[in-house]
Amino acid sequence: MRKRAKALGLTILFVLATAASAPARAAPQLEPKVVLVTFDGVRWQDIFRGADPKLMNDPAYVNPDIKSDVIGPAYLDVADRASALTPFLHGVMAKDGVLLGNRDKGECAKVANDLWFSYPGYNEFQTGRPDPNLTGNGKTPNPNVTFLEYLQTQPRYHGKVSMVGAWDVFPYIVNTQRTDVPVNIGFNGTYPTDVKTAREGMRLLEKHDQRAVYIAFGDTDEFAHAGDYAHYLMALERGDDFLRQVWDYLQSDPYYRGQTTLMVLTDHGRGETPTEAWREHGSSRAYKLTPKDFPQYNETGVVGSDNVWFAAMGPGVKRDVASGPGAGECLHSAQVAASLVTALGEDWRAFSRQSAHDQAAPPFPFIGAPTPPSAP
Repeated sequence: MRKRAKALGLTILFVLATAASAPARAAPQLEPKVVLVTFDGVRWQDIFRGADPKLMNDPAYVNPDIKSDVIGPAYLDVADRASALTPFLHGVMAKDGVLLGNRDKGECAKVANDLWFSYPGYNEFQTGRPDPNLTGNGKTPNPNVTFLEYLQTQPRYHGKVSMVGAWDVFPYIVNTQRTDVPVNIGFNGTYPTDVKTAREGMRLLEKHDQRAVYIAFGDTDEFAHAGDYAHYLMALERGDDFLRQVWDYLQSDPYYRGQTTLMVLTDHGRGETPTEAWREHGSSRAYKLTPKDFPQYNETGVVGSDNVWFAAMGPGVKRDVASGPGAGECLHSAQVAASLVTALGEDWRAFSRQSAHDQAAPPFPFIGAPTPPSAP
């Protein structure tokens, strides 16, 4: 009995010694990634309040038959209109990350540019600052360095940065003449639906060789300018479900899981009063530069169309940091570029030095460098 006990003791000591001498399991490697998704011209009111009864009940913007049979039951006649329209933003991103820009709660989120339309907005959040010299939506090569271009110039990101979007001005905003960032807007020369843009975006993610992907949707702005509120809402709901699909994929794939920050935003807002202001956006300066068919806005601009919203989740979002701005403070679109660079674990100041006069805005307070995932 003593021999067996002694042998057992020696065996235990051997096992313990072997375990102690064995090399510790290496912590999982961290290779941060970011996915940016934008919805063109989506109002904060529709994100945080859901379907607007004024527009829903106006036959000029919603066909009464569609409203009574389809749109009303889906978006209006529900207890929580905001969650019914964008369930992923409210049910997942707002809970596991941040969803900001709700003026009904006193939150402030705006563009910093003074024009309140697309090219100035896209330039601002991609370069970290507004450019007062970019005053139109024409095909003008952007003189400023976007975060995409900056990343593409870094050896560890070269060839791992892409954008997909329908608008044929995007290659000029990213300035593909100066950089080799792929910007897929071709689609055989026709304007695609957001569904086709979503498919191309998923294809990019599935390549498993990208670290910064930007997917830009445009149907919401197109339907809004056309005065079609029903299809605007449906486009927004489809976009929200695309976010769900993307996040589910990012969490199921080892290449992305625990390493990818998702950020969602809009390039500008829209008007609210009078009702037809919802169709338009732009500041008084914009309307003086390019007079449009809404002369009542020429002096004041479309009030409120400088208001935007932001959502983010993933390892670059720090839940222990106050997410909203403090009293009297406001989040700006100009902070997006530095936030994405920071979420990749890079020094946003190095990116800022690439911009004119070193003036890129700092990252959002709730964005920080990601930490490695826990060892299994």
